[in-house]
Amino acid sequence: MVTSPAVPLFSPFLSRAGRAIDRLPRQIFTRWGQMMIDAGLSVTSVWLAYQFRFDFAVPAKHKILLWVWALSLSVLRPLCLMAAGVYRGIWRHFNLDDALLFGIGATPPTAFIFLARIVWPAPIWKVGLPLTVVIADYIAFLLLGLSVRGLRRFLYEASLKGSKRKRTLLLGSEDGLAAALRQAPLNPDIFITGLLTSDDRLLGSRINGFEVLGGLTSLPTQLLSGEIDLVLISDADPQAIGGAVETAVHFGVEVRLLPSAAKIISGDIRVSARPKAELAVTQPVTIAEQPHPSVLEAYGGKSVLITGAGGSIGSELARQVSRLPVSRLVLLDQDENAMFHIHGELSGKSNGDLFAIVGDIRDRNLIKSVFRAHGAQIVLHAAAYKHVPVMEYNCAEAVLNNVFGTRNIAEAALDSSAERFLMVSTDKAVNPSSMMGATKRMAELLVQNMAAKQDNGSVTRCACVRFGNVLGSAGSVVPIFLQQIANGGPVTITDAEMTRYFMTIPEAVHLILQASTIGSNGEIYMLDMGDPVKITELATRLIEMSGLRPGHDIEIKFVGTRPGEKLHEQLWTDATQVTPTSFPRILSVQPPSPADDFHHHLQLLEAAAFTREDEHVRKTMLGMPINYKPSEQQAAVVTMPHLIPARTLTMPAQTVHRPGTAASANA
Repeated sequence: MVTSPAVPLFSPFLSRAGRAIDRLPRQIFTRWGQMMIDAGLSVTSVWLAYQFRFDFAVPAKHKILLWVWALSLSVLRPLCLMAAGVYRGIWRHFNLDDALLFGIGATPPTAFIFLARIVWPAPIWKVGLPLTVVIADYIAFLLLGLSVRGLRRFLYEASLKGSKRKRTLLLGSEDGLAAALRQAPLNPDIFITGLLTSDDRLLGSRINGFEVLGGLTSLPTQLLSGEIDLVLISDADPQAIGGAVETAVHFGVEVRLLPSAAKIISGDIRVSARPKAELAVTQPVTIAEQPHPSVLEAYGGKSVLITGAGGSIGSELARQVSRLPVSRLVLLDQDENAMFHIHGELSGKSNGDLFAIVGDIRDRNLIKSVFRAHGAQIVLHAAAYKHVPVMEYNCAEAVLNNVFGTRNIAEAALDSSAERFLMVSTDKAVNPSSMMGATKRMAELLVQNMAAKQDNGSVTRCACVRFGNVLGSAGSVVPIFLQQIANGGPVTITDAEMTRYFMTIPEAVHLILQASTIGSNGEIYMLDMGDPVKITELATRLIEMSGLRPGHDIEIKFVGTRPGEKLHEQLWTDATQVTPTSFPRILSVQPPSPADDFHHHLQLLEAAAFTREDEHVRKTMLGMPINYKPSEQQAAVVTMPHLIPARTLTMPAQTVHRPGTAASANA
């Protein structure tokens, strides 16, 4: 990957030299200061021309003429350069156009002397002016003047490279890349590492010294290296922008749009601050750089297993746990690509030994073998199907994965006497109206039931932790809105009155790790999500922060609630006891305990799920002790035209536990 045309060996010296020049008095770089520098260069160039002409032994009779021409040119050349507009340029941004203008401005004095020498060849003061001196003087002045200006720009850019800047990958068309590279040196926050473009003709070529590394399809490969802090998109088409935004969000890399000046002037794009999702929702909460002492103590020297480690929550859990003093970190997910990415990101960075396992949480034999091989002492269970609309038409898959996949993990944790088991749940489990929420509530009751029936000698502390929507997770509302805005709209919202609770992914995971340290026996914890946010207001803020006008540049369209969606999420039911914990932003919520016949209910649900009949599963779920009340749309809809029902994709029930088949997406 290209880092810079500069020589790495001398980078520290060049950076210091550039910063030293920046500390010089500003008067040196004013118009008069530049004229004085060029006057000195004129004298120097004449002196050098005579020295070269006479092999550094200028005869005495030529010395008088030397200084006459030197002093004359020290006045004439700056005046001609000023007349040509050379001094309107800024040296630290010196470019090819400035170099051409400098050459044109320096020509008249030399041309006049050259013509005078040919037309009037008579000696002056009995001393002739050699033509070679005239030519050598012009060449020397050009070299000196261009070198001084080029060195100023070079050292200025070198001084910026010595600071902490964001390693930036630049995307766009040929003209967009060229324009962005002209602007890049003006911003001390970024450092261009390479270019990507959709124009196949440019692959392998260089623009302003930077290599075109590949097409837009190679963006995931570049981000996988972990050497990119920022993706800057310059004047790309809407489809490319949308895809790049989605990919960058998936990798947790910041992305910014750099529109062309032509579009700004024409009014197609209005300039504003870049969208920052957390600011559109609420003021971000500062997360302490150092983990809580309780977390360090609980995880110190432990073997940790994270399920669903390839998704939004699971991957952030992996990042934060890898920085703890663990002895071993085991990542489990059925998505091979996701595991490849997170394992590559954390390789060499984890404090403990790192293992990546591709597998299905419904494969009981695989799960048992993982616990036998790695002796997991702390289990963070984040694997689940999470998309509400999709699960409404894949009820059997949702139950088998979210409920009975959780049972496999929890049973293995208890059988191996793991110290802690924490399941990541959702506020959609409260009075669920969706199949996804219902399966998460059943999983919560399953964990509570297993915790209550542990043998007296068991040491496993079981708990669940609930929270609402996380900003930037795969398939969540903010990335969807940003892509819709990038595509020119409309932004689609289900209902004008819909509200949701939000928090950032790092913030949620920070609190999950704290909740996992509390001495638990089947408790359910709720993260403090702050106040609910109206989705309409969120969309409006994101549009405005993108520099556009809601309703004018970008339309907001209401499409109606989808099956399983609520207008407002609940954090707990009226019958729930809510008490504080030792952590200020974590509450303990105690809903009614599982019924005595919960195991019987579980058997009925499992049998229904193995039939692979989604409507039978839905009706069976209505009989579960979870207050499940599906919306009217669910009762009327049996199939979804643009989704293939799960029963057409699966094998018979007796083969359901084969490895690597069912997804373990992230809660």
